[in-house]
Amino acid sequence: MNKNFNYKKYPLKINLTIWYMVILFLVLIFFSSILYFYLETQLFEEVKSILEIEMQKLKSEIGETDINSNYLINSVNKENISIFVYNSQGKLINKNLESEFMQDIISVAVKKNKFFKIIEYKNQKWAMLTAAVNSDTDQDFTQVYYINLIYSFAREQKMLDNLILILLIMIPLTLILASEGGYFLASRALKAIDLISVTAEKISQSNLSQRIRINKGREDEIGRLVKTLNSLLDRLENSFYRQKQFNADVSHELKTPISVIKAQIEEAIDSEEKLTSDQKNILLTIKKQIDQMNQLVSQMLLLAKVDGKNIKPNKEEFDLNVVVDTVIEEMNNLASEKNISIKKEIGEGKDFKIKADLSLITQLLLNLIDNALKYSKDGGKIKIILTKLDGFYRLNIIDNGIGIAEEDLDDIFKRFYRVDKSRSREYGGTGLGLSICSWIVKIHGGEINVKSSLKKGSDFEILLPEE
Repeated sequence: MNKNFNYKKYPLKINLTIWYMVILFLVLIFFSSILYFYLETQLFEEVKSILEIEMQKLKSEIGETDINSNYLINSVNKENISIFVYNSQGKLINKNLESEFMQDIISVAVKKNKFFKIIEYKNQKWAMLTAAVNSDTDQDFTQVYYINLIYSFAREQKMLDNLILILLIMIPLTLILASEGGYFLASRALKAIDLISVTAEKISQSNLSQRIRINKGREDEIGRLVKTLNSLLDRLENSFYRQKQFNADVSHELKTPISVIKAQIEEAIDSEEKLTSDQKNILLTIKKQIDQMNQLVSQMLLLAKVDGKNIKPNKEEFDLNVVVDTVIEEMNNLASEKNISIKKEIGEGKDFKIKADLSLITQLLLNLIDNALKYSKDGGKIKIILTKLDGFYRLNIIDNGIGIAEEDLDDIFKRFYRVDKSRSREYGGTGLGLSICSWIVKIHGGEINVKSSLKKGSDFEILLPEE
């Protein structure tokens, strides 16, 4: 038996059925034992009663009868009852009968006037009733004899054996039928819980409209639980809807003033003759923060549309290799400021035609390369490897920057998650770029993974289907 057995690994309906079977088995064994011993006791009492009746009949017939005659022996007509007569010295006087198993109880017989005993001999039970009888054949002398009536328990034992056989057949059969019924009832009782689990798996932040469906008239514990969960989902859906609507409204309202402020600052910076060096530096710092805020608002608007399911990929056929070249050319100006080189390598394949949303794939590449630039040191290197697989394209964006700790790898695609908040602000990160990248890849039916080590760099791998 496996020492590591854990019943919690198995479905609840199986555990309930097993416990039901164990309890039922113990109950059946208990009542079967009571039935067997009760029937056995009743048979013993019935046999004792039969023997006492026969003994009383013998006593009433003994008077002037010669105790040694065949009359006494033949007076018991029942074929399963044998009669043995002993004198007061314990000598068997029925010459035509011998009893090997009676020798052990002769001493008891001569010491008691009457007693009843169940004995076992040669794997068979026997009931014995012994009584003292006075013979008055001689008026001057009364002779004491001991009559033993022996009853064979063969018929009753066969009855008990048949009962055991019936129980041995019926108990397993009952357990099998009960297990089927118990499993059916447990499955039916837990069906609502299975439905809750299935519905819960379908529920996400962007899909809170799912509800658990059960019979309206169900008022038991499961029914109350389902109603409570559906009510909770209603409140959550309303709360998330208000939050998404608020984010969308705020982002939209911020877009215009941010654009105006940015335009005014750029105009002020262009007027160099009116500004001192310190004033210009202040405006450049403000412009940098405005650009970061504008990026954050744009990303929040995009996520608001994503949550509202207002965006569907507008697929068209284009050359993925050309898009990679275009993005690299666009990012080279930023890379040159930090003396970082961006190089592309082509793996297997020559034709890189893909059917996807051009704007979203472009944004995906811009976000990942921009992320690599932010967290690479001056003089670093970024390598983009494009490979064609069977029905898929693989993009690897590799940098030798600061890297990501292993404990943070599972969380970096979550919204607003930052590995190091202080450094993220320093590099202008919003915590939304990688979340948007993950959404773009998933909406195209692809997959995004990352391998990274601290102080060694990161490798973002994207798999995109051809169509």
